[in-house]
Amino acid sequence: MTKLYDMLTRLAIDEGGFCDEARRVPMAAGITYKKHLIATGVNQKKTHPLMLGKGYRKDQLYMHAEIDVIRNALRLITPSQLTQCELHIVRVRRPHSGSKKWVHGLAKPCPGCARTIAGFGIEKVFWSENTQETVDLV
Repeated sequence: MTKLYDMLTRLAIDEGGFCDEARRVPMAAGITYKKHLIATGVNQKKTHPLMLGKGYRKDQLYMHAEIDVIRNALRLITPSQLTQCELHIVRVRRPHSGSKKWVHGLAKPCPGCARTIAGFGIEKVFWSENTQETVDLV
C-alpha cells in the first residue's frame, strides 16, 4: 500500500464515514498533480450543483467524494491543469455487521461521477477494490 492510499484510507475512516441512517459508506478521494497531492475530498452530507448532472438520481442529496475533491482542486489549479491530474478513490467498509475492523471496498465511480470526471478530462482514475484483508494503519 502506498502512503497516498494509506492517507486516503485514514481520511475515509475519520472524516468520510457517515454510514448511519442514510447507509452511506466511508469514502475519500485525492487528486495528484505532478505526483503531489493537491486536494482531498470525502462524502458529504450536503450537495453541490455538480451533483445535478446526468447520471445522478433526481433526489441526490449527498456530495460524493469524487465531486468534493474536484471542487477542492479547482480552488488551486485551472480546469486545463486538472486534465493532467490523477484521481484516487478509496472506500472502506465493515467486513460484517458488528465488526470493529475495516476492510477496503470497491470505490469505482458511480455513473454520474464517471461522467463528471470525464467532463473535466481526468483520464487517470484509480480506485480501491473489495478485499477481506483488514486495514492496518499505524
